[in-house]
Amino acid sequence: MVQILTRFFVSCRDSRWLQRHRFHRIICFMTTVSASLAPMSVKTAALALVPLGVLLNLGIGTIVHLLKLPLFVDAVGTILITLLIGWRWGAVTGVLSFLVGGLLVNPVLPWFSATQATIAIVAGIMASKGWFRSLPRTIVVGILIGICAAIVSAPVIIWLFGGITGSGSGFITSFLLASGKKIVESVILTGLSCEPIDKTLQCLLVFWLVKSLPERFRTKLAPLGYLRQNTTANA
Repeated sequence: MVQILTRFFVSCRDSRWLQRHRFHRIICFMTTVSASLAPMSVKTAALALVPLGVLLNLGIGTIVHLLKLPLFVDAVGTILITLLIGWRWGAVTGVLSFLVGGLLVNPVLPWFSATQATIAIVAGIMASKGWFRSLPRTIVVGILIGICAAIVSAPVIIWLFGGITGSGSGFITSFLLASGKKIVESVILTGLSCEPIDKTLQCLLVFWLVKSLPERFRTKLAPLGYLRQNTTANA
């Protein structure tokens, strides 16, 4: 509908008869307004938003890593971009942030790129069904993403890093190993105890960020991702 209005106003603006009347200024104004309301293309949105998502992942994740907290908080950008413009761009955001982070922050990060892709896929599936629409649903999504992330990350932690990666959760793994548990059991228990809490916190942060977006911005992005399914009245 917006595109039809834009074309109509453009044709009116170019009319020689209208250019002789005061209506021409009004038509020019309406052309500008209707064009500004046109939906944003996914590539344009990705060029603007993916770098922002990468910065969110690296910025918050680096602070948490330096503090050695038993959390990660390095997928906020991944989940946010997934909601805004789709899971594919969310996965691109997550993988790109870990590749860049491997060069600048922590060389371990690139090995967990598959975890970031998994987070985007699970978040996308749940968002497509409206599971970011309310706080209780968002908490459920966070727990589910955390479980999936723990399962995908476990083989990398066990066979590539011997159970310890240097993150804050490594202290929990070390404690479990010292208590006599096997490495596989220790890593899985650590992941299942930390990841759901970590991903729930991140999903809640994304929930708040989405609710804080200006209505006009959400309207522009609505056709691209999953905002339409998750910004209606609470179910």
